[in-house]
Amino acid sequence: MEPKDKPIQDLAEEHGADAAMVRELLATLRERAGADYFYVFWTAGGAMQAPSARRERILLAFQTPDAALTFAQRNHLHDANRPRLRRLELIQLVGAALRAPTIVAILFVGDEDHPALPAGHLPSGVRVARDELIQSLHIRR
Repeated sequence: MEPKDKPIQDLAEEHGADAAMVRELLATLRERAGADYFYVFWTAGGAMQAPSARRERILLAFQTPDAALTFAQRNHLHDANRPRLRRLELIQLVGAALRAPTIVAILFVGDEDHPALPAGHLPSGVRVARDELIQSLHIRR
């Protein structure tokens, strides 16, 4: 097994999927989203919520760090002065969405600037629902 196959095999085993299906899903997402790596702006929000509160979220994945920071600053997100960006591979994004039922979708955002986009609005991009990921991998929930 090559080193690049281990994360695929691990994700497949974790969710009871076939490794070939994981590879196929990643290839499809790469084609749709246009990249292998994306940047996610991490915020410290949510600590004030009650443990029983279940707020659905969309995971925003940007092709460049500049696009992620611009969005975060425009929306006055927590820690905007001390941004915490993480560079994640497609498989890491898929894994996060599969592990966290509160993540209902991943929105892959291109590098284009959205200067007219008002705060509080999501940029355009390729939206992939968590349910679509589950169906693609034939995972029983």
